[in-house]
Amino acid sequence: MAGCDPVLTQTFRLLTPASPQRVWGALTCPETAPAYLHGLSPRTCWSSGAPVEWQAAGIGAIPGQVLRADPPYRLSVTVEDASGTCTYLTWTVRETEAGTVLRLDVEEAGPAPTAADELEDVWLPVLQRLAEVLLEPVG
Repeated sequence: MAGCDPVLTQTFRLLTPASPQRVWGALTCPETAPAYLHGLSPRTCWSSGAPVEWQAAGIGAIPGQVLRADPPYRLSVTVEDASGTCTYLTWTVRETEAGTVLRLDVEEAGPAPTAADELEDVWLPVLQRLAEVLLEPVG
């Protein structure tokens, strides 16, 4: 949301044997994302500035925006909810000799900041499930 300053920032990391392209595919695929992203499915063209509709069964559409998309290395998006909270997600993908490092920076802004423990409770399972999805055979 415009005008909201981040009130809490946390970083989470994952090392996976998957390639950066495979990681990017999982991050941007509307059919794959619900398996790790609390049932949310992104609908967008993945260009910087484009709107995002985060869809989930029984919830309806949650608005957001693609802030930056540099495939397959960086993806920044927002997720806005009815309470006035805006969550900024920045996924950074980096290839190393040991595999691909995926870093997720979560910044939350809004009237009622979430506690650090609550952010961990939400986002650590996302990374765990994403790691499992990335290990599944392709196609």
